[in-house]
Amino acid sequence: MTKHKHMGNAKREILLFLFCLILMSILYATPRLFSQGISKPFIRELLVDCSIMAIACFPVWWLHFRKWTRFPMKKRFALHFFTGVIYYIIWIVLYRWYNKFAGLPVMTSQQMLQNIGPNLLFYIQVFSSLHIDLFFREREIQQHRERELRELAHKAEIESLKAQIQPHFLFNTLNSISASVPAENEHTRVLIAELADTFRYALRSTQEELVLLWQEIEFVKSYLLLEQSRFGSRLDFEIDVRSCDGQAMIPPMLLQPLVENAIEHGIEPAIDGGRIYIKCHTNEKASHFYIHNTGIPYRGTVEEMFACDGIGLNNTAKRLRNQFGEELRIEIDKEGGVAVSFAIPFTKGSRTSLI
Repeated sequence: MTKHKHMGNAKREILLFLFCLILMSILYATPRLFSQGISKPFIRELLVDCSIMAIACFPVWWLHFRKWTRFPMKKRFALHFFTGVIYYIIWIVLYRWYNKFAGLPVMTSQQMLQNIGPNLLFYIQVFSSLHIDLFFREREIQQHRERELRELAHKAEIESLKAQIQPHFLFNTLNSISASVPAENEHTRVLIAELADTFRYALRSTQEELVLLWQEIEFVKSYLLLEQSRFGSRLDFEIDVRSCDGQAMIPPMLLQPLVENAIEHGIEPAIDGGRIYIKCHTNEKASHFYIHNTGIPYRGTVEEMFACDGIGLNNTAKRLRNQFGEELRIEIDKEGGVAVSFAIPFTKGSRTSLI
Protein backbone atom coordinates (compact mmCIF):
# COMPACT_ATOMS: atom_id res chain seq x y z
CA MET A 1 0.00 0.00 0.00
CA THR A 2 1.41 3.38 -0.98
CA LYS A 3 1.92 6.43 1.21
CA HIS A 4 -1.04 8.21 -0.40
CA LYS A 5 -3.31 5.24 0.35
CA HIS A 6 -2.15 5.22 3.99
CA MET A 7 -2.97 8.92 4.30
CA GLY A 8 -6.35 8.38 2.65
CA ASN A 9 -7.25 5.54 5.01
CA ALA A 10 -6.14 7.51 8.07
CA LYS A 11 -8.24 10.48 6.96
CA ARG A 12 -11.24 8.22 6.42
CA GLU A 13 -10.84 6.64 9.85
CA ILE A 14 -10.53 10.06 11.53
CA LEU A 15 -13.71 11.23 9.82
CA LEU A 16 -15.47 8.12 11.08
CA PHE A 17 -14.06 8.79 14.51
CA LEU A 18 -15.45 12.35 14.46
CA PHE A 19 -18.80 11.04 13.28
CA CYS A 20 -18.93 8.65 16.24
CA LEU A 21 -17.97 11.52 18.54
CA ILE A 22 -20.88 13.62 17.25
CA LEU A 23 -23.24 10.67 17.57
CA MET A 24 -22.09 10.02 21.12
CA SER A 25 -22.56 13.67 21.99
CA ILE A 26 -26.13 13.52 20.74
CA LEU A 27 -26.78 10.39 22.81
CA TYR A 28 -25.34 12.11 25.85
CA ALA A 29 -27.19 15.33 25.29
CA THR A 30 -30.67 14.02 24.49
CA PRO A 31 -31.74 12.72 27.95
CA ARG A 32 -30.09 15.59 29.80
CA LEU A 33 -31.58 18.15 27.44
CA PHE A 34 -35.07 17.36 28.68
CA SER A 35 -34.07 17.45 32.34
CA GLN A 36 -31.63 20.40 32.44
CA GLY A 37 -32.13 22.35 29.25
CA ILE A 38 -29.36 23.90 27.17
CA SER A 39 -26.91 25.96 29.19
CA LYS A 40 -23.27 26.98 28.97
CA PRO A 41 -22.15 24.73 31.85
CA PHE A 42 -24.00 21.80 30.26
CA ILE A 43 -22.36 22.37 26.85
CA ARG A 44 -18.93 22.83 28.42
CA GLU A 45 -19.27 19.65 30.48
CA LEU A 46 -20.46 17.71 27.42
CA LEU A 47 -17.60 18.92 25.23
CA VAL A 48 -15.01 18.16 27.90
CA ASP A 49 -16.42 14.66 28.49
CA CYS A 50 -16.51 13.76 24.77
CA SER A 51 -13.10 15.32 24.11
CA ILE A 52 -11.43 13.34 26.89
CA MET A 53 -13.00 10.09 25.62
CA ALA A 54 -11.88 10.89 22.08
CA ILE A 55 -8.29 11.61 23.20
CA ALA A 56 -8.23 8.36 25.18
CA CYS A 57 -9.24 6.48 22.01
CA PHE A 58 -6.33 7.71 19.89
CA PRO A 59 -3.64 5.38 21.41
CA VAL A 60 -6.01 2.42 20.98
CA TRP A 61 -6.67 3.44 17.35
CA TRP A 62 -2.91 3.62 16.70
CA LEU A 63 -2.36 0.15 18.17
CA HIS A 64 -5.18 -1.59 16.26
CA PHE A 65 -5.00 0.24 12.93
CA ARG A 66 -1.29 1.03 12.63
CA LYS A 67 0.82 -1.17 14.91
CA TRP A 68 -1.11 -4.46 14.76
CA THR A 69 -2.33 -4.38 11.16
CA ARG A 70 -0.56 -7.68 10.36
CA PHE A 71 -2.27 -9.55 13.19
CA PRO A 72 -5.24 -11.80 12.31
CA MET A 73 -8.62 -10.17 12.81
CA LYS A 74 -9.58 -12.60 15.61
CA LYS A 75 -6.45 -11.72 17.55
CA ARG A 76 -7.09 -7.99 17.12
CA PHE A 77 -10.63 -8.43 18.41
CA ALA A 78 -9.34 -10.34 21.44
CA LEU A 79 -6.83 -7.56 22.15
CA HIS A 80 -9.72 -5.14 22.66
CA PHE A 81 -10.16 -6.63 26.14
CA PHE A 82 -6.65 -5.37 26.88
CA THR A 83 -6.86 -2.04 25.03
CA GLY A 84 -10.30 -1.33 26.53
CA VAL A 85 -8.65 -1.32 29.96
CA ILE A 86 -5.89 0.96 28.64
CA TYR A 87 -8.51 3.31 27.22
CA TYR A 88 -10.36 3.62 30.52
CA ILE A 89 -7.16 4.15 32.52
CA ILE A 90 -6.18 6.97 30.16
CA TRP A 91 -9.68 8.45 30.52
CA ILE A 92 -9.42 8.40 34.32
CA VAL A 93 -5.95 10.00 34.30
CA LEU A 94 -7.06 12.74 31.90
CA TYR A 95 -10.24 13.46 33.88
CA ARG A 96 -8.38 13.62 37.19
CA TRP A 97 -5.91 16.05 35.60
CA TYR A 98 -8.76 18.18 34.19
CA ASN A 99 -10.65 18.27 37.51
CA LYS A 100 -7.50 19.35 39.29
CA PHE A 101 -6.78 21.99 36.62
CA ALA A 102 -10.38 23.31 36.72
CA GLY A 103 -10.58 23.28 40.53
CA LEU A 104 -13.27 20.59 40.56
CA PRO A 105 -13.59 17.71 43.05
CA VAL A 106 -11.59 14.61 42.15
CA MET A 107 -13.66 11.60 41.04
CA THR A 108 -14.42 9.07 43.70
CA SER A 109 -14.14 5.31 43.21
CA GLN A 110 -17.93 5.07 42.95
CA GLN A 111 -17.98 7.70 40.17
CA MET A 112 -15.27 5.79 38.30
CA LEU A 113 -17.42 2.65 38.38
CA GLN A 114 -20.51 4.56 37.30
CA ASN A 115 -18.72 5.92 34.22
CA ILE A 116 -17.61 2.51 32.94
CA GLY A 117 -20.90 1.96 31.10
CA PRO A 118 -20.98 5.22 29.08
CA ASN A 119 -17.26 4.95 28.29
CA LEU A 120 -17.60 1.34 27.21
CA LEU A 121 -20.52 2.30 24.95
CA PHE A 122 -18.44 5.05 23.36
CA TYR A 123 -15.48 2.68 22.89
CA ILE A 124 -17.65 -0.01 21.26
CA GLN A 125 -19.33 2.50 18.92
CA VAL A 126 -16.06 3.98 17.74
CA PHE A 127 -14.12 0.81 17.12
CA SER A 128 -17.06 -1.19 15.77
CA SER A 129 -17.50 1.49 13.11
CA LEU A 130 -13.79 1.48 12.29
CA HIS A 131 -13.63 -2.33 12.05
CA ILE A 132 -16.73 -2.46 9.84
CA ASP A 133 -15.19 0.17 7.57
CA LEU A 134 -11.92 -1.80 7.47
CA PHE A 135 -13.79 -4.99 6.62
CA PHE A 136 -15.51 -3.42 3.62
CA ARG A 137 -12.28 -1.78 2.43
CA GLU A 138 -10.39 -5.08 2.60
CA ARG A 139 -13.26 -6.83 0.84
CA GLU A 140 -13.15 -4.22 -1.92
CA ILE A 141 -9.39 -4.70 -2.29
CA GLN A 142 -9.84 -8.49 -2.38
CA GLN A 143 -12.51 -8.23 -5.08
CA HIS A 144 -10.22 -5.95 -7.08
CA ARG A 145 -7.39 -8.50 -6.82
CA GLU A 146 -9.73 -11.31 -7.86
CA ARG A 147 -10.79 -9.33 -10.93
CA GLU A 148 -7.13 -8.74 -11.82
CA LEU A 149 -6.34 -12.44 -11.36
CA ARG A 150 -9.28 -13.42 -13.58
CA GLU A 151 -8.07 -11.01 -16.24
CA LEU A 152 -4.52 -12.36 -15.99
CA ALA A 153 -5.79 -15.95 -16.18
CA HIS A 154 -7.84 -15.05 -19.25
CA LYS A 155 -4.84 -13.42 -20.89
CA ALA A 156 -2.63 -16.39 -19.99
CA GLU A 157 -5.19 -18.77 -21.53
CA ILE A 158 -5.22 -16.74 -24.74
CA GLU A 159 -1.42 -16.64 -24.85
CA SER A 160 -1.33 -20.40 -24.27
CA LEU A 161 -3.67 -20.96 -27.20
CA LYS A 162 -1.51 -18.69 -29.34
CA ALA A 163 1.60 -20.60 -28.26
CA GLN A 164 -0.05 -23.84 -29.35
CA ILE A 165 -1.14 -22.45 -32.71
CA GLN A 166 2.30 -21.11 -33.58
CA PRO A 167 4.18 -24.42 -33.01
CA HIS A 168 1.57 -26.34 -35.01
CA PHE A 169 2.16 -23.93 -37.87
CA LEU A 170 5.88 -24.62 -37.47
CA PHE A 171 5.32 -28.40 -37.55
CA ASN A 172 3.29 -28.16 -40.72
CA THR A 173 5.94 -25.95 -42.32
CA LEU A 174 8.72 -28.37 -41.40
CA ASN A 175 6.74 -31.29 -42.82
CA SER A 176 6.21 -29.35 -46.06
CA ILE A 177 9.93 -28.62 -46.29
CA SER A 178 10.71 -32.27 -45.60
CA ALA A 179 8.35 -33.37 -48.37
CA SER A 180 10.01 -30.99 -50.84
CA VAL A 181 13.53 -32.29 -50.18
CA PRO A 182 14.80 -34.45 -53.07
CA ALA A 183 15.14 -38.18 -52.49
CA GLU A 184 18.92 -38.03 -52.85
CA ASN A 185 19.04 -35.82 -49.73
CA GLU A 186 17.42 -38.37 -47.49
CA HIS A 187 19.66 -37.43 -44.55
CA THR A 188 18.32 -33.86 -44.64
CA ARG A 189 14.77 -35.15 -44.79
CA VAL A 190 15.39 -37.30 -41.69
CA LEU A 191 16.89 -34.36 -39.77
CA ILE A 192 13.89 -32.17 -40.54
CA ALA A 193 11.54 -34.92 -39.38
CA GLU A 194 13.56 -35.36 -36.18
CA LEU A 195 13.44 -31.62 -35.58
CA ALA A 196 9.65 -31.56 -36.02
CA ASP A 197 9.26 -34.48 -33.58
CA THR A 198 11.51 -32.70 -31.09
CA PHE A 199 9.42 -29.52 -31.21
CA ARG A 200 6.20 -31.50 -30.95
CA TYR A 201 7.39 -33.35 -27.84
CA ALA A 202 8.66 -30.11 -26.26
CA LEU A 203 5.18 -28.60 -26.72
CA ARG A 204 3.55 -31.70 -25.25
CA SER A 205 5.78 -31.48 -22.18
CA THR A 206 4.13 -28.18 -21.24
CA GLN A 207 0.70 -29.83 -21.22
CA GLU A 208 1.31 -33.13 -19.39
CA GLU A 209 2.74 -33.87 -15.97
CA LEU A 210 3.87 -37.41 -16.82
CA VAL A 211 4.78 -39.23 -20.03
CA LEU A 212 5.77 -42.80 -20.85
CA LEU A 213 9.44 -43.46 -20.28
CA TRP A 214 9.99 -44.80 -23.79
CA GLN A 215 8.67 -41.51 -25.20
CA GLU A 216 11.19 -39.56 -23.15
CA ILE A 217 13.96 -41.87 -24.34
CA GLU A 218 12.91 -41.45 -27.97
CA PHE A 219 12.90 -37.71 -27.54
CA VAL A 220 16.43 -37.74 -26.10
CA LYS A 221 17.54 -39.97 -28.96
CA SER A 222 16.10 -37.53 -31.52
CA TYR A 223 17.81 -34.65 -29.73
CA LEU A 224 21.17 -36.46 -29.77
CA LEU A 225 20.83 -37.31 -33.48
CA LEU A 226 20.29 -33.63 -34.23
CA GLU A 227 23.30 -32.68 -32.14
CA GLN A 228 25.35 -35.42 -33.79
CA SER A 229 24.60 -33.90 -37.19
CA ARG A 230 26.10 -30.66 -35.85
CA PHE A 231 29.18 -32.11 -34.17
CA GLY A 232 29.77 -35.00 -36.55
CA SER A 233 32.37 -37.49 -35.33
CA ARG A 234 33.09 -35.35 -32.28
CA LEU A 235 29.92 -36.63 -30.61
CA ASP A 236 29.27 -40.29 -29.94
CA PHE A 237 26.44 -41.61 -27.79
CA GLU A 238 24.91 -44.85 -26.54
CA ILE A 239 21.50 -45.38 -24.91
CA ASP A 240 21.10 -48.64 -22.99
CA VAL A 241 17.45 -49.41 -22.13
CA ARG A 242 17.62 -53.22 -22.22
CA SER A 243 16.54 -53.55 -18.57
CA CYS A 244 14.19 -50.58 -18.60
CA ASP A 245 10.40 -50.53 -18.24
CA GLY A 246 9.30 -48.31 -21.09
CA GLN A 247 5.74 -48.15 -19.76
CA ALA A 248 6.77 -46.40 -16.54
CA MET A 249 5.66 -42.80 -16.19
CA ILE A 250 8.16 -39.98 -15.65
CA PRO A 251 8.05 -36.17 -15.85
CA PRO A 252 8.68 -34.93 -19.42
CA MET A 253 11.88 -33.11 -20.41
CA LEU A 254 13.73 -34.55 -17.41
CA LEU A 255 16.68 -36.12 -19.24
CA GLN A 256 17.18 -33.56 -22.01
CA PRO A 257 18.55 -30.72 -19.81
CA LEU A 258 21.13 -33.11 -18.35
CA VAL A 259 22.18 -34.32 -21.80
CA GLU A 260 22.34 -30.74 -23.09
CA ASN A 261 24.46 -29.79 -20.08
CA ALA A 262 26.87 -32.66 -20.85
CA ILE A 263 27.22 -31.53 -24.48
CA GLU A 264 27.66 -27.87 -23.62
CA HIS A 265 30.25 -28.31 -20.85
CA GLY A 266 31.87 -31.62 -21.78
CA ILE A 267 31.69 -32.30 -25.52
CA GLU A 268 31.62 -28.88 -27.18
CA PRO A 269 34.74 -27.37 -25.51
CA ALA A 270 36.83 -30.51 -26.27
CA ILE A 271 38.81 -30.53 -29.53
CA ASP A 272 38.26 -34.27 -29.99
CA GLY A 273 34.70 -34.16 -28.60
CA GLY A 274 33.53 -36.96 -26.39
CA ARG A 275 30.99 -39.64 -25.65
CA ILE A 276 27.65 -39.66 -23.81
CA TYR A 277 26.40 -42.88 -22.24
CA ILE A 278 22.81 -43.13 -20.99
CA LYS A 279 21.53 -46.14 -19.09
CA CYS A 280 18.12 -46.85 -17.61
CA HIS A 281 17.13 -49.88 -15.58
CA THR A 282 13.98 -50.68 -13.63
CA ASN A 283 13.47 -52.66 -10.46
CA GLU A 284 10.42 -53.25 -8.29
CA LYS A 285 10.57 -49.84 -6.63
CA ALA A 286 11.88 -47.29 -9.12
CA SER A 287 13.37 -46.41 -12.48
CA HIS A 288 17.08 -45.59 -12.23
CA PHE A 289 18.92 -43.30 -14.65
CA TYR A 290 22.63 -42.84 -15.28
CA ILE A 291 24.19 -40.28 -17.64
CA HIS A 292 27.96 -40.16 -18.11
CA ASN A 293 29.96 -37.96 -20.43
CA THR A 294 33.59 -37.66 -21.39
CA GLY A 295 35.15 -34.74 -23.25
CA ILE A 296 37.04 -31.90 -21.62
CA PRO A 297 37.99 -33.00 -18.08
CA TYR A 298 36.18 -31.27 -15.24
CA ARG A 299 38.52 -30.31 -12.39
CA GLY A 300 36.16 -28.46 -10.06
CA THR A 301 33.91 -29.66 -7.29
CA VAL A 302 30.26 -30.69 -7.40
CA GLU A 303 29.31 -27.57 -5.44
CA GLU A 304 31.08 -25.37 -7.99
CA MET A 305 29.26 -27.20 -10.77
CA PHE A 306 25.88 -26.36 -9.29
CA ALA A 307 26.96 -22.76 -8.63
CA CYS A 308 28.07 -22.21 -12.24
CA ASP A 309 25.17 -24.09 -13.79
CA GLY A 310 22.35 -22.23 -15.50
CA ILE A 311 19.12 -24.23 -15.29
CA GLY A 312 20.11 -27.77 -16.35
CA LEU A 313 21.33 -29.32 -13.10
CA ASN A 314 19.59 -26.98 -10.68
CA ASN A 315 16.21 -27.21 -12.35
CA THR A 316 16.32 -31.00 -12.60
CA ALA A 317 17.46 -31.28 -8.97
CA LYS A 318 14.55 -29.10 -7.82
CA ARG A 319 12.03 -31.10 -9.85
CA LEU A 320 13.25 -34.39 -8.40
CA ARG A 321 13.32 -33.05 -4.86
CA ASN A 322 9.93 -31.35 -4.95
CA GLN A 323 8.02 -34.04 -6.85
CA PHE A 324 9.63 -37.27 -5.63
CA GLY A 325 11.83 -36.38 -2.64
CA GLU A 326 14.84 -37.72 -4.56
CA GLU A 327 18.29 -36.19 -4.91
CA LEU A 328 20.35 -35.66 -8.06
CA ARG A 329 23.71 -37.38 -7.54
CA ILE A 330 26.86 -36.24 -9.35
CA GLU A 331 30.21 -38.02 -9.43
CA ILE A 332 33.48 -36.97 -11.09
CA ASP A 333 35.82 -39.78 -12.14
CA LYS A 334 39.63 -39.71 -12.28
CA GLU A 335 39.69 -38.63 -15.92
CA GLY A 336 37.38 -35.69 -15.24
CA GLY A 337 34.29 -37.34 -16.71
CA VAL A 338 30.96 -36.42 -15.10
CA ALA A 339 28.30 -38.94 -14.12
CA VAL A 340 24.79 -37.88 -13.15
CA SER A 341 22.34 -40.37 -11.62
CA PHE A 342 18.93 -40.32 -10.01
CA ALA A 343 15.91 -42.53 -9.36
CA ILE A 344 12.20 -42.00 -9.85
CA PRO A 345 10.16 -44.12 -7.43
CA PHE A 346 6.94 -45.66 -8.66
CA THR A 347 3.76 -44.03 -7.46
CA LYS A 348 0.14 -44.98 -7.98
CA GLY A 349 -0.59 -45.07 -11.69
CA SER A 350 3.03 -44.44 -12.66
CA ARG A 351 3.77 -47.94 -13.93
CA THR A 352 2.10 -50.55 -16.08
CA SER A 353 3.30 -53.99 -17.10
CA LEU A 354 6.90 -54.54 -18.18
CA ILE A 355 7.65 -54.53 -21.91
